[in-house]
Amino acid sequence: MNIYRNPFIVALCAPAYQLVATIAITNDFLMAAIFIMFTLGLIGAYVTDFPLLSTLYMNEVAHKTSVSSLMGMLLGLMLFLAFGTGGDEGSDGGMISAGGKFMATWGVLSLPAYPLMVYLIFSLNKRDLEAEDVIRREKKKKNKGGGPPIMERDGF
Repeated sequence: MNIYRNPFIVALCAPAYQLVATIAITNDFLMAAIFIMFTLGLIGAYVTDFPLLSTLYMNEVAHKTSVSSLMGMLLGLMLFLAFGTGGDEGSDGGMISAGGKFMATWGVLSLPAYPLMVYLIFSLNKRDLEAEDVIRREKKKKNKGGGPPIMERDGF
């Protein structure tokens, strides 16, 4: 098996991406919002067939990483709300250090993202991306118009 197609190796992109998310989340709310918008932009680029990276496989990996990252953030938020912070809200954070908060945040975000990424890469490796791309390009050639199917380009 090719090491660059091994799901357990490629899925390490999710914790690495979540490391950037952790930096954004622990620093500032605005940085976290910008990170989420960037992640949604990656998904939007995939949906519109905008080539971000050089190969089809790497574009798919970027999409799967962004999807698993968003799911990891959502499930991390659910874990945070389920177990709660507890204690006084006016306190300075208790006994946990800044590094401990950073590692706890990264762990909570990466815990659901890595298994999801492994699953998505397993299913990605079963697909024939080149054949799918040929079919997609043929559909684009056949569908000449850019608007709704009821509207013709040459008649108004």
